Amino acid sequence: MQKQSFTTQYYDYLSKWNTFSLEYYSSFFNSISKSSSSIPNKRISKETIDVTRKSFDKTLRGELRKEKFCSSLADYLDATLSLFKYFGINRSYQNFMDNFAAWNKLLEPMRDNINRSPSEIIKMHDGFQIIHYKPIVKKRFATPILVVYSLINRHYILDLFPKVSVIKNLLEQGFDVYATDWATPDSSIKKMTLEDHIQHCVDESVKKVLEVSGQQKISLFGYCWGGIFALGYASIHPEIVKNLILHATPIDFEKSDTVIENFTRHIDADHLVDTLGNVPGSLINMAFILRNPVDAVLKYWTFFSKPRNPEEIMQFFAIETWLYDSRPIIGEIYREIVNKIYKKNLLIKNELNVGSEKIDLNNLTMPVLNIVGLKDDLVPPESSRSVMNNIQSTDKQLIEFPTGHVGLCISKKAHAKLWPDVTKWLGKRS
Repeated sequence: MQKQSFTTQYYDYLSKWNTFSLEYYSSFFNSISKSSSSIPNKRISKETIDVTRKSFDKTLRGELRKEKFCSSLADYLDATLSLFKYFGINRSYQNFMDNFAAWNKLLEPMRDNINRSPSEIIKMHDGFQIIHYKPIVKKRFATPILVVYSLINRHYILDLFPKVSVIKNLLEQGFDVYATDWATPDSSIKKMTLEDHIQHCVDESVKKVLEVSGQQKISLFGYCWGGIFALGYASIHPEIVKNLILHATPIDFEKSDTVIENFTRHIDADHLVDTLGNVPGSLINMAFILRNPVDAVLKYWTFFSKPRNPEEIMQFFAIETWLYDSRPIIGEIYREIVNKIYKKNLLIKNELNVGSEKIDLNNLTMPVLNIVGLKDDLVPPESSRSVMNNIQSTDKQLIEFPTGHVGLCISKKAHAKLWPDVTKWLGKRS
């Protein structure tokens, strides 16, 4: 194919940018118009403001799910990537991210120790490591727990702050807890595949935990995309997995229709990965902000509109730090997850191959606990809950809790009601 001239590519970029901007602002102002019409003809109060904001949120998300908008976003991204490649910015980006990964290693000791549960690090290959949390009470349960984290945000969301730490909760109940820390990938591992990740990284993590603990079986706890890895491993190696816990795990994409999922299904993952290698965490952050930019700004005003004590302020900024502390996503794994799971829905159909193995949900005969956030707009309930119909285990339970994606991890209500039930379920089977 003949290479397009700069002029052609530049005008294509401007055209796609213009179309995307018009679609986005049209959606935005349509939402303002419709939500404003819901304001009753009376004095403005907190109640009317809340009603208006909820109406705006609902309308905007409906607008951004439309085919026309999602296509304009995907076309704009493609045009941007083409310009990056023309000017060689993709190579500069890879060099920058390699330097970023190196600098990030200097920050890890501070980030991973302030307000975190005491732990020791077990170094593994390819830069990732296992965190072994130190016991704070006498161990009551022999079966070790390995928390398998997502590749998008950092591992510490389940150990964000002492009073709302899932890890600390598990330690207080006497569990032996380990977790994966996938670290910050550089361009040397951009070709790592799902097979590499599940059959090597997760597999070696499981073997190391069993070696350290002296046990024969393990409980896997998969968070978000980490649930895909944990579920895949448990399907291929059911004889090793004693219990499987899925936490806000996206599995079935024919049952849901959120803004983020629609964005993802329209993206040309091949063009993105072929151009940049590893996928920028900032791109994921922008997608999160785009789905509701007003909320992204107003949450600061809403939070500080009330008197706050130092602990509340520290927790608020800890959450904000985690939200935007996004690592690059390994390119080939991103390509496979988007093309095979988000677009073709192969995981729930038992048609997803991992190397020579096929992930078959019928193999999940161990006890399974599935935790779903009813207000989760990143991984909607429909995407997570339907897997229960495909699991053959006779010991399976679905817990649906009225909170969002992050609220499952750090809300006081979840720690008062949800996590005691989770530890009770796990304790009986460990």
